[in-house]
Amino acid sequence: MASRVALLAAAVVAAACLLGAADAKLGRLVVTGVVPCNTGSLIDIATSPAFPNADVELRCAGKLVAGATTNSNGSFAMEADLTSGLAMLIGGCKLVVDTPLIKCDANLPAVGSLVSYLQGPLTRLLGGIFRLFPAGFSFHAH
Repeated sequence: MASRVALLAAAVVAAACLLGAADAKLGRLVVTGVVPCNTGSLIDIATSPAFPNADVELRCAGKLVAGATTNSNGSFAMEADLTSGLAMLIGGCKLVVDTPLIKCDANLPAVGSLVSYLQGPLTRLLGGIFRLFPAGFSFHAH
């Protein structure tokens, strides 16, 4: 899925370059999802409790692009300007939750992160909005 997002991102960047914009603003990137309070790989949010008050960061090529805090249901939404420069990196973007899992369940590890790549079509919707979602969070011990 990440390769499909990267391919679509390349097409968006190519279109921006044809228009003569080196780092043109292509629209708004909106990322929404739910963070699970669990460990494992590709954690099923339908069978895992939600992680309230978790800090979620969108990192692209190691750089913080946007951030949000989950609500009481574990849901989050964040936005960033989608420039042609960011579009080139979108395949390497990931969502990272460094808030310790012990904060949502005392039986879970105190160290580690939840990480997810992005999924969704990188096609512009009405108003220039590009919507992406977590591909599935996995726990990474430090």
